[in-house]
Amino acid sequence: MLELVMRMHAGAENLPFYWAWIDDHMGARVITFRQKLMPQIRAFTDLRDMDVLDFGCGTGSTTVALCDSAESSRITAVDIDARSLEIAVLRLRHHGKEDRVTMHHIPAVCSVGDLPMDSGSFDFILANGVLEHVVPFSTRPQVVLEMWRLLRPGGLLFISETPNPLWPFDRHTTGLPLIPWLPTGVASRVAVALGRHTAGTDIDVQGRRGMSYWEIVRPLRRGGHRFEVMNITATHNRLLPAGPEPGRRVGAKRHLANLLLEGLAAKPLTALGIPTVALGPFIEYLCIKKHDSTPGSGVETGKT
Repeated sequence: MLELVMRMHAGAENLPFYWAWIDDHMGARVITFRQKLMPQIRAFTDLRDMDVLDFGCGTGSTTVALCDSAESSRITAVDIDARSLEIAVLRLRHHGKEDRVTMHHIPAVCSVGDLPMDSGSFDFILANGVLEHVVPFSTRPQVVLEMWRLLRPGGLLFISETPNPLWPFDRHTTGLPLIPWLPTGVASRVAVALGRHTAGTDIDVQGRRGMSYWEIVRPLRRGGHRFEVMNITATHNRLLPAGPEPGRRVGAKRHLANLLLEGLAAKPLTALGIPTVALGPFIEYLCIKKHDSTPGSGVETGKT
């Protein structure tokens, strides 16, 4: 697995985040997702006896965490990168989960219906750290709509770890200011010059610009699809739907975010139909419920 992980990051050895990336893919992400992601998912669903899709599973860290938390469910994992899936297979085997997961190498989604899967196949779809890697940017609404097509009425679409382009600081890829707001060519040249990106690789694919909450829900609204933003209706518009981890010290930045977005802004944002997660540096723990399969009917919560 280490050989495959290092091969996947070949050429990035001199970047400041290189060894952190290696550590993440060798197991640190599994621990993080178990401790931080899964409790927030369970604030909305117990994942019991469901058809679950890990959309853009990458090297399988989220897939392992899902297996741990959805013991009676049927799990499917898909990704467009064959190298990542090769690592995911090894990871699932290492954790003894290979018999729990159906894995598929899929083509990049360019339009609704591209994936060879029936509409309404899944009760829960996770897209963790996915949308920021979708290129060209113009296809991102189609990816959202394709996930929506695969979701059953009453099902949940859960999006997390997607950088919020409302914030000018790239905390995901380069660690540099203004990178999400610059044209691609300029962003690439600046990042290469400052030693934060490898020349000849696609900085957009690396995830330097994510999607805002409004960019995520806009294709649903334009398509007449009705949905409910569960962060507003089910978990009192908290940044952490399940609250902080028990026994874990909350840092100063989280305290400040809680004060500003939960203590002061949550009620007016709720009245406007805006989840607090829409204003953070990342779109984290965003849970959207599909209310119907027929455009134009049902109820929408999240109107602004």
